[in-house]
Amino acid sequence: MAHTESVQVVFVDAETEEEFARTELAPGQLPDSFAHETRLDLGGEPWAVVRAEPPTAAQFLRSGSLVLTLRRVRTRDPQEMQYSLPTIFDPLPATEESTGPGEHFVIHEDDWRQAEMVSRQLAGQVEAEMRAIHEIFQQHSRVIGDGASPVRVFDRIHLRRTPAAPISAEVSRRRLSELLPVARWPYAGVRFRDAPGRVVDSFAIASDPLTVYGQAHGDRITVLCLALSPDAATASAPGIEQAMREFDLLLADWCNGRLLDASAVGAFVNPA
Repeated sequence: MAHTESVQVVFVDAETEEEFARTELAPGQLPDSFAHETRLDLGGEPWAVVRAEPPTAAQFLRSGSLVLTLRRVRTRDPQEMQYSLPTIFDPLPATEESTGPGEHFVIHEDDWRQAEMVSRQLAGQVEAEMRAIHEIFQQHSRVIGDGASPVRVFDRIHLRRTPAAPISAEVSRRRLSELLPVARWPYAGVRFRDAPGRVVDSFAIASDPLTVYGQAHGDRITVLCLALSPDAATASAPGIEQAMREFDLLLADWCNGRLLDASAVGAFVNPA
């Protein structure tokens, strides 16, 4: 096989399909193959190889020429990023393969533990996290649009890591089910959108249009969260309020930066 001392390389912009540069490169400056994703730095800017003709060194060293179709890799300044939520919980719970029958309660992973019950003894930890969320609202958010549907966006997001175990007392799953107006059979568990497995030890109870979900070891609930539909019904509020009183729980409404006791939970379950 004849080897060339240099390869003439033609660069084509994938967006315009037009040649924008050409050069000669030594064989050592080129990879053995473009079969895998390859990026090049041209003039200080990153480009991704969309197509290489021919694709292997054996071929372009024989011919002495190579045509690379490239797409500019557009990077975004982190300062320009916008989020729809001021906070999320990290890390997410483990998942496992779901082998049993039944429908799962499906949520986006960013919605995990966004409105959750916490034991009153942990109020100090919650308030510390709330202060960080208030800072996000005050210094890293703005409202887009006006009229009836303005949207608040955030240029920074607060990752919550505490409380890791939000419920320190004995909270009975059976008793919770007795207090709520259950609308249907319990879900088989909780699953994240686009994820095949279920959250380990998860449960969910539909109490239309409120859904109570979380994790439990046997009858003991360790994580207890609320998910509301836009038309939350008054029927759900008394059961939630009673459960909060019996188990001495507070409601952390993380995305709105507020900590509510039982007397105020009605305003959360039935927003005006």
